[in-house]
Amino acid sequence: MDDHDYQIVETYGKTVPDIRKKKNSENLFPKFTTWREQIDGQYWFPTYTRAEDTLKFSMGDVKIREIIKYTNYRRFGSKSKITYEGQEVQKSEPKPGDQKPPDPPKPQ
Repeated sequence: MDDHDYQIVETYGKTVPDIRKKKNSENLFPKFTTWREQIDGQYWFPTYTRAEDTLKFSMGDVKIREIIKYTNYRRFGSKSKITYEGQEVQKSEPKPGDQKPPDPPKPQ
């Protein structure tokens, strides 16, 4: 955990479930570790994942080493419009009676 932003920096895990239907239909996953870094001064993204494990298939063990590097993160945006029956739907202004319901009371 980052000591300044209290964000998760390192995670360790395994994709589940392993699938063992038949000898020719096994799908096993290695344990992996992923590290995250603050990319744009605000958001934390994965930058490196490493898996090194032995998968125990019914036909025998398979050692695996996998390294994934995530790079070139970029901010992007988009514009959209809503159409109904071929016509663009215009955003309407809130009516005076349209109010957000009050927040529920907080437990004490």
